[in-house]
Amino acid sequence: MGADLDSAKSQSDEGALRKLFLGPLLERYSLLKNNDLITLAHYTSAKVLLDMLEKKEVWMRNARCMNDFSEIDYAKWCIQEYFRDEKRRDAFRLACENCHEGAFDFVSKLLDGHLPAIYNRTYISCLAQHDIEDDANGRLSMWRGYGGADVAVSIVLRKAAVIRDGSGPYGIQGYPVQYPKMDGLFEDLNRRRDIMVENKEEISSGSFEYFRNHLFGMFQVLLATIKHPGFSEENEWRLIYLPDLNPSKDMEKTKVQIALNGMPQSIYKIPVNGEKFNDDRAVTVDELIQGIIVGPCAEAGVAIAAIQDALMRANHRSAQKIVHFCGIPYRERL
Repeated sequence: MGADLDSAKSQSDEGALRKLFLGPLLERYSLLKNNDLITLAHYTSAKVLLDMLEKKEVWMRNARCMNDFSEIDYAKWCIQEYFRDEKRRDAFRLACENCHEGAFDFVSKLLDGHLPAIYNRTYISCLAQHDIEDDANGRLSMWRGYGGADVAVSIVLRKAAVIRDGSGPYGIQGYPVQYPKMDGLFEDLNRRRDIMVENKEEISSGSFEYFRNHLFGMFQVLLATIKHPGFSEENEWRLIYLPDLNPSKDMEKTKVQIALNGMPQSIYKIPVNGEKFNDDRAVTVDELIQGIIVGPCAEAGVAIAAIQDALMRANHRSAQKIVHFCGIPYRERL
């Protein structure tokens, strides 16, 4: 990304540019890191899980193919509405210009040029934030969303292997999703404007490029992590890869084309086979998976045994202990 968390670390954890870049997400990172009762889980079908364990890979799919067909559209619309108001636009522009002259117009043109890439080529892996009760039974709304003909599973992940101070494995960025109403996003943008006003001296003492990158990165993150408030129950986190803006040679080698549910699409495959990749990080199945919850189904024992066997073949040391049935007596309508 144009402004990633590694560059933000050159300032203090609560530095002005870090606050500008992440805004309200800072509190979410702190809560995830420090609260042992919060975990992250990936809901999918048992078939996908078995494929993942056999091939030792996790997919990243195009955001435009997710359940929310308004992905990026909603965020784009809200941001455009904010800047359509002349008073708000001028105040935000002035805050930018007082930090570094020309930054607002530079970033505006940069966003206009890159918007098609952000819109059409944002790749994500979706996670749901769990509390301790969710780790026992999963979340019924998610079982319904990933139910149907296939048995669904929830893969509870080890946080340290997925989100490391804002970055996922291999430099892929990890962020919590936000579900603001329009006025809520307006308030957030106003607060970020105020950060620039209140910290003008600190920000202007740095380079134009450093400020520009954080400002551009802020809008990239907003576009990629804002969803319609109707999806707030999902409490989603996501890993994000933007190949046109921050390409990775190793990631590009994993890109393949598939037809999923009849829809042709490109995907990226994140390896979890323990081999060093991209930024010399390595993740194994054993390091990644903390537990697996089998969703509602008639033959849970059969499913659990098969998943345990697959985990053992993938060299997970606790294969016999980490798989359990959700226990929810739910099925699709007959």
